[in-house]
Order: sequence, then structure tokens, then C-alpha cells
Amino acid sequence: MTGLRHGTAEVGASPATAGKRYHGMDFIRAVMMMLGVVLHTALVFMPEGWLYLDPQSSPFAPLIAGLIHIFRMPVFFVMAGFFGAMLYQRRGIGAFSLHRFDRIVVPLVIGWFVLYPLLMWSISFAWTFSARDPGPGVMIEAFRSTPLSVDFAEAGPMHLWFLYYLVYYYLFFAGLTWLLHRIARPVVGASRRCVAALATGRLSWSRLPLLVVLTAPAMLCMSEPGIDTPFGFAPVWRILALYAVYFGVGWLVYAHREVVSRLEHLAWVRLVFACLLLGVAIILTAYHHHSTANREAGEAIPDHATLFTVIQLVQVTGVWLLVLALTGVCERVFRRPARPVRYLVDASYWIYLLHLPLTIFIPSLFRNWEIDGTLKMLLMMVLVTIPLLVTYHVFVRGTAIGSVLNGRRFPVWPFDGGRSDRSVPLE
Repeated sequence: MTGLRHGTAEVGASPATAGKRYHGMDFIRAVMMMLGVVLHTALVFMPEGWLYLDPQSSPFAPLIAGLIHIFRMPVFFVMAGFFGAMLYQRRGIGAFSLHRFDRIVVPLVIGWFVLYPLLMWSISFAWTFSARDPGPGVMIEAFRSTPLSVDFAEAGPMHLWFLYYLVYYYLFFAGLTWLLHRIARPVVGASRRCVAALATGRLSWSRLPLLVVLTAPAMLCMSEPGIDTPFGFAPVWRILALYAVYFGVGWLVYAHREVVSRLEHLAWVRLVFACLLLGVAIILTAYHHHSTANREAGEAIPDHATLFTVIQLVQVTGVWLLVLALTGVCERVFRRPARPVRYLVDASYWIYLLHLPLTIFIPSLFRNWEIDGTLKMLLMMVLVTIPLLVTYHVFVRGTAIGSVLNGRRFPVWPFDGGRSDRSVPLE
């Protein structure tokens, strides 16, 4: 927990890393948010288990949803911790707190009161439309019959839970960093030396094993293979603790960010091994679900607990390898900003906030379109993304909403008058 900002200097930063822009890591963070569209649309085409299901299911939907669910939020929280520490160091705790309030708390509160009714209406419309026989005027009648009232009695955070958890992490890690620098500088110095040895020093070979050891206890507390999803506003401590490890590692690494460039070495090799491990995890998870069904049917399944432990350890090892690999690969590929990529990065926050109701509503409109389920699923992913990008460009990018989500208003083509589209600092 080092590298506290004093004035405008970045303490502990080398000339090569002071003020450096991490385009690759920002791209990773954005992709993890945009994968929410892919994940939640795929859930609609699962055989069972989601808020609304399309009649044409896809055999690939469980694979896509399961794979994304394994790595998406862990990778995101590592990136969030890294950029959170960057913001803290550059601005100090006061400006950091105000910035995070504007960018996290305000969208969380306002977004929830807007999105929860929209999600409930989308689900109600989908079920109303699906209950009617196909025919002319059925869709219009379903619109008219869908109630506008919303029951808040069993409301949960929806997909916005990640913002809710981010608030906890920002409060804890920023507060602890500020406190330690004032009352326990020897602890700060010792932690700096330990992290430096693990990040770039003689103990760097133990990076992956140590990360697995730190993460495994929380993974082994999950209720089923993988990572549980919080459905209520009360924190689920095993989930909060798990993601705190990912966020905390990102936060600590920023003070030793020279490791980022070193991860470019052998990055593609790590990526191959990460994909292999995640593939093994998917296969073992499928077998676990199959064996659970057999157990419920009365068959004896040996070493069920052992299988769960193996799955969790394989998953966490694969995820940490993926974090290391993606960081190295993306920092190598995105050394300079590319305007189309930067545009998607800027739009990703809006896309994640608004996507969930559309992943129910838009597929429900095409319920009676009888085509291959996999093709339909892919088309729905595109159709969900299009209005999100259009609304971002027209109603967000150059408006006050964009100031909250992106840090400033961007010039919006074709209304920009030829102004340049200069990017804001990655925070």
C-alpha cells in the first residue's frame, strides 16, 4: 500500500512509469463490462434457469455463460483495483473520494431506480407475450396488457451489485492506505519490499502459487462450483472476501507497476495455458452438475467434495493466469490509443449499466422467429448492442450524463464541429 500521492508527484514511480497510460488494461476493464451483454443474452437461450427463456435454445449458451462467469468479474476487479490506486495516488484521498462518489455512487443510486422498473417491465412483457398464441396484433396487445406497476418488496441490486461492492473496496483500501501512511510507516515499508520481491524481484517465481493460495479459501466457501452471485443488498461475505483479494492485488500492484511491462514476456504462452485450464474447469463443472443430478436420483457418487475442491482450484489458477496473460497481451497490442477502441472503452460503462433490461426485451420481440438457436442468440447480442451504442452516442457522450460516466463531455460526430476527440485520463 505504497506510492501515496503528495502534491502532484507520484511517489515511488520510475521515469518509465510515472504518468504512463495503460491503454491495454483499460481495454481489458471495458471488455469485461461489455461481456455482460454476451453473458446475459446467452442466459436467455439456456435450456433452463433464467428470468426468461427463448423457445429456440442453443447448446452453446451454457458453455458461453459458464465460461464468462468464471473469469469476467475477477479480471474486472483486478483492473478496478489498479486504476483505483492510480486515481488515489494522483489525486489524494479527498479528491479520490469525491471522484468515486460521482462515478460510482451516483450511477448506482440513480441507475437502480431507473433500471429496476425497466427490468421488471421487460420480464413482465416477455412473459405476457410468450403466453399468447402467435398472430397479428399479438405484440401490440401484449404491450397494452403489460402492467406498469412495480413491486419493490423483493428488489435486489440486479447486475449493479458490482458497483455496490466497489464502494466497499474503495472505502476499505483507500482508508487503510491513508491510515497506514500516517501511523504505521514501517508496515508500509515492509509491505512494499514484500510486494516488490513478489512482483519483480527474486520471488517472482512464486507469484502465481501465492495468488492461488490467497484466493482459494474464499473459493472453497462457495455454495457450488465457480463463484456465487449476490442477489440481495446485504453483503455476502464469502463473495465480498473473494473479490477483495482480486481488487487488493490490483491496488497493490500499481505501486510496483513496472511488473506490467514484464508481463508482456511469455504473455501468449500464459494465455494458452489459461485457456486450457479454464476449459478443464468447464468440463469438470459439467461433470459435477451431472454427478449432482445422479446423486439426487439416488446413485452413489464417490469423492463429490474432492471434485468440488479440484474444480475451484483449477478455476482460480486459470483465472490468475488469465489476468497475467491478458495484461501482458493487451499492453503489448495497445501501446498507442486507437480511436475506435477508445470509443468502445468510453461507451462500456453505459453499455453495462443499461444492457440487462434489453437482453430480456429484445429477444422477447423475436420469440416467434423460428431459426437456429445459436444463430438467433448471436443476432440478439448484436441487436442488444446497437441501441446501447446509439443511445450512448446521442444521449450520453456529449451530455451531462457523459460528464458523470466518462469524466467529461466528448465531441459527438456529426455535431462536433471538427473538434478533436481527446481522451480523458484513465481513471
